[in-house]
Amino acid sequence: MGRKSKRLCALAGTSKSVSVTEEHYKAGVYARLSVNKEEKNESIDTQVEIAEEFVRNWNDNHAEKIRIAGYYKDLGKTGVNFERDAFKRLMQDVRLGEINCIIVKDLSRFGRNYLEAGSYIEKVLPFFGVRFIAVTDGYDTGAGGRNNRQETDGISLEIKNLVNDMYAKDISVKARASLEQRRKEGSYVGGPPPYGYLAVKEGKIRKLIPDEKTAGIVRAIFVKFVETKSYKEVADALNRQRINPPSIYRKSGKVFCPADTPYKGWDKAYMEVMLGNETYIGRLAQGKTSISAQKERKWNAKEEWIVKENTHEPLIEARLFEEAKIISQEIHNKWKNCKHHAEEYPVPENVFEDVLFCGVCGRKMTRHSHVREHAGGKKKRAEEYLCLNSGSTKIEKCPSYNFIQKNTLAEILFSVLEMEFSMCLKKRREYERKGQEMIASKKKELEQKLNAVQRNREKAGKQDSEAYVAYRTGRLSFQELTAGRQQREERQQEFLLLEAELQKEIAAIEQREKIFLESVKALVKLKKNKVFTKELVNALIEKIYVYPGKRVEVVFAFRETWKKTGAAV
Repeated sequence: MGRKSKRLCALAGTSKSVSVTEEHYKAGVYARLSVNKEEKNESIDTQVEIAEEFVRNWNDNHAEKIRIAGYYKDLGKTGVNFERDAFKRLMQDVRLGEINCIIVKDLSRFGRNYLEAGSYIEKVLPFFGVRFIAVTDGYDTGAGGRNNRQETDGISLEIKNLVNDMYAKDISVKARASLEQRRKEGSYVGGPPPYGYLAVKEGKIRKLIPDEKTAGIVRAIFVKFVETKSYKEVADALNRQRINPPSIYRKSGKVFCPADTPYKGWDKAYMEVMLGNETYIGRLAQGKTSISAQKERKWNAKEEWIVKENTHEPLIEARLFEEAKIISQEIHNKWKNCKHHAEEYPVPENVFEDVLFCGVCGRKMTRHSHVREHAGGKKKRAEEYLCLNSGSTKIEKCPSYNFIQKNTLAEILFSVLEMEFSMCLKKRREYERKGQEMIASKKKELEQKLNAVQRNREKAGKQDSEAYVAYRTGRLSFQELTAGRQQREERQQEFLLLEAELQKEIAAIEQREKIFLESVKALVKLKKNKVFTKELVNALIEKIYVYPGKRVEVVFAFRETWKKTGAAV
């Protein structure tokens, strides 16, 4: 509903003041433009001008006034869903009470999804007491929402939303039909062309032609794979030559990475995809996936694909491609058959999952768990942790192979923990007291910061009201009001973000207090049982860094508390 505000106005030529009551709305003007050709004659600015003209006419002829408090513009955004940046900001301001009226040129600008648009207009906006106006459709929910409208208005809204929904779906059908026709004509309709090709226009057809810079590299990749039967060997060969991968080549136009530039190379996963791409033998297989009007992607059945032969010059002979395909299938079958007896030995909890990192490059260590057969046919599950960057030719910052077995890591940690926490266990109560005092002090500090931010936000809100009064009494121009309003809005958003961040930190501190007390129990439990669990590790340790040669660095949780209670760190 419109908010009532009171102000005192001095009558011209008198010293007498009278109380004037004026009802007004804080309106958000929303404009949206997609990239469809049907909308080429309509601009964002045109939509805004229509809304502004409506407001001027309304204010000239009605006692209740509308004040435009903000503009929200989505350019290049579809209307079939509401995942739009400006629309999200608009709804956030609605929730904050900054906006209680939304003005659009017509219903289609608000959205073309029949069900979602209807839900917003019929349920969400009335719940927040927000008036909704679609200017050219003559649709206005008024101050009281739907209760003040005739039933025919509701029917009109439903029909218009349905038409908009049908329009969006019709556009989607036409776009799919056009895309299918171009595929049948042998036109390449994908995104960036495959590595080794360039895409050029020949009349209405988008055709692939060999890229002279990289076509030879593609041929070398297939030959190397048939020779080595290994994706990794091929990737390593490319990386040793510092050949840029496709994503970097498209951006830079450089085939090779300069010596003074950080290198990000190829990996075996991309090799597998590339070696199975039929485009390299002159065949286009398109339409493997499709996108609905609601932007949902789905995989199509193979019989729905559109496959065209000899659409462009092949880079690979069909015989070589088939050899590579057979080898790929053999590798796939080999890994598929690796499960066999391992299923009989369940994989245990990954106790170091959250805390274990490579000390060289900082990447989280990956667990490798497998069943090993020992002498006499006895089988046992073995676990080790390794850095996937280490020893790789793709990333230079982690050159040495870095791994550690779980049993070795556990033995190192037991000895380190016994040495570090022996003093704490002797002074358990003192340790608990000091730790709780430190946590309480930090929490108090955060709460004081939070209170200061909240006071500043309230102060900024009062400044906004004062500025509006100054504008209404003629002491401030409309331009000065809007400029100041924008600055205050930005400051309010900063305060809100900071407030949320501090609240999050306070909640984390409260959770940390709980973990802290659990860490004391974990120490006692570890001393008795000498068994690591994930809960126990997370309570005691913040991070573990592993270096080549099985060297380990441990960062303990609450290390400041260890120092204050006399423990060595």
